[in-house]
Amino acid sequence: MDFRILHTADWHLGQKFLNQSRIAEQKAVLDQILRLIENERINLLIIAGDIFDQRNPSISARKLYYDFL
Repeated sequence: MDFRILHTADWHLGQKFLNQSRIAEQKAVLDQILRLIENERINLLIIAGDIFDQRNPSISARKLYYDFL
């Protein structure tokens, strides 16, 4: 049996661009990661670096993260 690891880094959920929310775009990326985990039968996901963009993330950023989990 092989053990598959997916290593990611610096998600920065809640980050804005020109004061515009990127939550929809970030959700699309997390959906892609989830499909990759399922399709490649990943056993372990490592997130190195920042999950959130701010020390006190917005409710929408936290919801995005917890929904992913």
